[in-house]
Amino acid sequence: MKDELTRICRVSDMLCTGHAALRDRYATFAFALDLLTLGVSTWLVALAFVEPKLNVTLTPFGWDSQIWVGALGTGVFFLTLIQIKTDWKGRSDAHKRTLDVYAEVKREAGYLLSAGEYDHDACQRVFSRYDMAASVGIPIPEAEFLRQKQRHLVKVALSKALDDRPATSLMWLRVQLWCRDTFKAGN
Repeated sequence: MKDELTRICRVSDMLCTGHAALRDRYATFAFALDLLTLGVSTWLVALAFVEPKLNVTLTPFGWDSQIWVGALGTGVFFLTLIQIKTDWKGRSDAHKRTLDVYAEVKREAGYLLSAGEYDHDACQRVFSRYDMAASVGIPIPEAEFLRQKQRHLVKVALSKALDDRPATSLMWLRVQLWCRDTFKAGN
């Protein structure tokens, strides 16, 4: 049971890193798309409600203001379609929920491992939660899996290196790790 708990703790930790990264990525995409949509919408509203003489200054490229209003309206519609089709907010939320479940599994498995007591019922509860997380949570896309695993392993290596040298520049430490792993003898 100890070996299985150790494996579940390690895999859950890696999946936490991957889901957190995907949660943040999709949240950033959604936020940027929201800001772009709001910006274009604001420009469109400004053109609709200002003095017609001011429309000339709010319309670029010397275009007719009516054409520019139509272009902005079409742009807002297109951005809204992108929001609906990509559902980056929904993806971010799904990865957050999955992260929360795996974090709970990791925490419970860590408690059992640190206590050194492998009560069958407690271990079975962790195994069941892990299985549930895998079945109800959103998976990390296959095309992303290795990138997320690498992200996790680099995070662990950086964390261990920072334990020894806490004031080291993270960027410089990343470069050192990259050089060490890329140009290692025997590659």
